[in-house]
Amino acid sequence: MKILLINSHHKINGGAERYYFDLSQLLTSKGHKVAYFSMLDNENIKTRWKKYFVSKVDFTNNDLISFVKKISRIFYSLEAKRKIGKLLDAFKPDIVHIQNIYYYISPSILSEIKKRGIPIVQTVHDYQLISPNVTLFSNGKINEETKIRKYYKAFIGKSVKGARGASFMATLLSYFQDAFNLHKKNIDLFIAPSNFMKSKLVEYGFNRKKIVKLDNFVEGTKIKYKTSADKYILYFGRINEAKGILLLLDAAQQLPGIKFKVAGNFEDENIKGKVLEKVRKEKIKNVKFLGFVTGYSLTRLVRNCYFCIVPSLWYENQPYSILESFAQGKTVVASRIGGIPEIVRDGKDGLLFEPGNVNQFVRKIKKLWDNPVLARNLGQNARKLVNEKYNPGVHYQKIMAIYKKILAK
Repeated sequence: MKILLINSHHKINGGAERYYFDLSQLLTSKGHKVAYFSMLDNENIKTRWKKYFVSKVDFTNNDLISFVKKISRIFYSLEAKRKIGKLLDAFKPDIVHIQNIYYYISPSILSEIKKRGIPIVQTVHDYQLISPNVTLFSNGKINEETKIRKYYKAFIGKSVKGARGASFMATLLSYFQDAFNLHKKNIDLFIAPSNFMKSKLVEYGFNRKKIVKLDNFVEGTKIKYKTSADKYILYFGRINEAKGILLLLDAAQQLPGIKFKVAGNFEDENIKGKVLEKVRKEKIKNVKFLGFVTGYSLTRLVRNCYFCIVPSLWYENQPYSILESFAQGKTVVASRIGGIPEIVRDGKDGLLFEPGNVNQFVRKIKKLWDNPVLARNLGQNARKLVNEKYNPGVHYQKIMAIYKKILAK
């Protein structure tokens, strides 16, 4: 089978990109032919398909040329339509599988694919299809005030990056894609990694029959439980308010005898300043920021930690940080929010706490820290779960069934 994978970024940038590359590797290992369509970037992973990629748009620049490019990418890009057309004619895919395309590629590619009669599936990684605010989180809390089709409230409340300009552009895009029914009309099937995501899409007006739930996957391991002499608790992932970084600091302050390591990039300078100021002002000395860590360095960091923490405040879909922790035999203390309770079975392979409740969070951390046997047993159960349910073999069978079902129609 020939599959065209489409995503805004052709580099590791988050969960969507992780799935995009893992799926590609899985499909090619089974003998399928895979091509890519994305945006040019000096940091991209090398590919022979880059000649079809659209030019880069930098949303941090505010000059006139950048503004025109941003407008065209958000609504309708002739460049994207022309280049996807050339790629489709050259590769002739049986099916197109989209991850994220908004802002950087433009929905104009959808009609170009459909006019050739090629079926499209899309994995839904966040909430952009139903709200200008892709996380449904702003001003420190869950925010669903734009439900349903009240997109203007995102602009009024500056719920996108806390900025009026970004909120205005995102609001216009939501009205645009809704007015022309761009995704519902052109996408043959939506893939939701969690039942929570599926239920949200239905709640906001998507046809339940056009949504299928399919878990993400990771490569399991058979390593024995291990911790380094440098005993620590680990958080890894993007660093922003929605991910609970301020809650992490509050917990660390109450547990001065426990070492915390944080691996990841700050999402923007605003959150970086807020975090570093809190650390300085409250004299928090037991949290170490490691910056962006990937590859074997991250694997080793997870493998050597005592356990991992996921203190999210937003509706997580199916976070890779949990699956990767489980794959290394590490349990997690995580928020009971979004799709997280679908992965973490409280008391069986991890511990859950109510999102934002720092006292509960502290108690669960202390419970594991003071009980190494419990931490080890939960980690072993977690690794068994990943090896049985979230492995590449299971995912391959299910994704191929999805592709074949769509092609049969």
